[in-house]
Amino acid sequence: MDLSRRSLLLGVPALAATALITPTAAAAPPHQSPIHIRSCDAVRSPDLPALEVDYPRDVDLRVHYVRKDESDPAGCSVRGREEVVEAEVPAGSAGVRIGDTRYELAQFHFHTPAEHRLDGHRFPVEQHFVHRGPNGETLVVALFLAPGGRGGTVQDAVLGGLPEECGPERELSGNLAAALPRELSTFRYEGSLTTSPYSEPVTWLVLERRQKVATASLDGYRKLFPEGDAREPQPLNGRVVQYRPQ
Repeated sequence: MDLSRRSLLLGVPALAATALITPTAAAAPPHQSPIHIRSCDAVRSPDLPALEVDYPRDVDLRVHYVRKDESDPAGCSVRGREEVVEAEVPAGSAGVRIGDTRYELAQFHFHTPAEHRLDGHRFPVEQHFVHRGPNGETLVVALFLAPGGRGGTVQDAVLGGLPEECGPERELSGNLAAALPRELSTFRYEGSLTTSPYSEPVTWLVLERRQKVATASLDGYRKLFPEGDAREPQPLNGRVVQYRPQ
């Protein structure tokens, strides 16, 4: 992602963005994810470009278990903290637009408990919608999931029939258009992947509003990962979180 585009996305001043490519950048502290978001410290930035969502009402999904724990010799008994259940989306079928740039949705997956914390609260599950930009940039829209829904969401469709670690892939269809809350206010910051190799940079848009799903759906995922599959919050290391109301 070029500097002008990242500055537009996150509200980073041009001079600060330029510092990202100077020789001193090699000694800069890591900008890792997730983080603890404190809304009182976030800089209100209504002039940042809006999050425009282009998700279809009906999309085919390929749901599978992503196994990363090589310490399990049997291969099918240990639920590693970096392992997730992932739903792949057909190329070009869904995406988001920020300003003049479209980011294609590649997949979404879940973590329990939530990786980001919001004002000291940690939701039971967090969903990550992983997008790729035109030059390979990574942009993730994070959504907190909470109990109390009536079922019927695409989240319920995926979480209601989770594949085992070495189980077969599932194919299903779901309504991605209703996957996100109507209010799209976001906390934005620059971070990293939350699983190995923890690559930087990753642009994060963490939705302020939670999405309610069926309690049984959340319980099913938590049962699959009894010890959780979430990374703990990382230091801010001087980063500023932007808040874009929408």
